[in-house]
Amino acid sequence: MRKAKAPIVSAIAVLVILLLGGCAAGQYQEQSQPLAPADQPLSGWNLSPRHNDAGRVAIEVQPLTLGDDEGIWEFGVALNTHSVDLSYDLTEVAELRCERGEEYQPSSWEGSPPGGHHRRGVLRFTALDHPTSFIEIVIRDVANVPERVFRWETGQQMGQ
Repeated sequence: MRKAKAPIVSAIAVLVILLLGGCAAGQYQEQSQPLAPADQPLSGWNLSPRHNDAGRVAIEVQPLTLGDDEGIWEFGVALNTHSVDLSYDLTEVAELRCERGEEYQPSSWEGSPPGGHHRRGVLRFTALDHPTSFIEIVIRDVANVPERVFRWETGQQMGQ
């Protein structure tokens, strides 16, 4: 009887190893691909990606399009984890803040649907109609982290 169980146990062990290896490979692939650079870098602004690794979820945010005549500001967002289900609606947990302290909700999310361990997409906001010297993308309540702030600033003002 023990000899009959050995191949089954071996097969299960191989499947577990392959499954874990595939998840690790997906994690590496997601993190190794940088988000696209900003289409129109603004003078004085460092629009490089910002990272936060709190609560067992790594989040990267990077401005993709910002400018006075764009009408829409786009931010690339990547979420990666091995232990948390990423079933968050990013249009409900994210917002844009400026120096006035005003908060703006995203107009849309285009990317991976809620769920899983690796998500990537574009979060869109209506462009500000006033100048600002900094912007922040705030993501709330992901993996029990009350607030993650991704900030870009300059001495110059951006907006109309």
